[in-house]
Amino acid sequence: MLSDNKIYTVQPERMAKKILWLSTGLVIWAVTVFTLTRIFENPMVAMGITIVWILFPLFYAIIARDKAGIGLTRVNLGRVIAETILVTVIYSLVRNGLIIFLPASGDFLAASAIQVAELLKQGQFGNLTGSPERLFSLMFFFTFLAAVGNELYYRGFLFTRIKQHTHWMVAAFSSAVLFGAYHYFNSGLSGAIMGVLVSLVSGWLMQRHNNIIAPVLFHYLQYIASILVFYFIVL
Repeated sequence: MLSDNKIYTVQPERMAKKILWLSTGLVIWAVTVFTLTRIFENPMVAMGITIVWILFPLFYAIIARDKAGIGLTRVNLGRVIAETILVTVIYSLVRNGLIIFLPASGDFLAASAIQVAELLKQGQFGNLTGSPERLFSLMFFFTFLAAVGNELYYRGFLFTRIKQHTHWMVAAFSSAVLFGAYHYFNSGLSGAIMGVLVSLVSGWLMQRHNNIIAPVLFHYLQYIASILVFYFIVL
């Protein structure tokens, strides 16, 4: 009987910890999105939010001793990268093909990529001015950092934690809506639409591989592809 009692007392404790971590993550989302983004929107605040979104999942992984729980694994790394690149190519061809051949679709598919491309055309990136080589280097770096922060937080942490309580598709949609809400404040309706679409693909990749490299790589490459299409073809 002691062993049976032990089993039934441990399970509620584990569930309580899962709920506590998820609740904490949602509070951080509310603070960063509704407070910081809406009141103090500027590049430095956006970078601060990205850093928070990187550090919190890592903090969870260390405290809970659960690196795999946020997708930090090397399992089948080659296959993960190859499949992610294939998915990215297909996705980018469809999205950017629509933008090029159906310009009106840009109102819904452009998101922040067109804003970045416009700044680069003007010799700027954020509030920085410099040579094209320097600005493109900064763009590649900060875009990668943003992809890491976004995916580590929304897919590595939120999607995986929500999935512990419901079907993975519900978790993917929930994290996509949260991500879309954040981008709505940055880029309006097109930001929300693309935030949700990118998140749904990222959620599927995370579910398929349980490796954070997949959604990070997809997020980064598809965004860079769209910026380059706007910079060299559309604008």
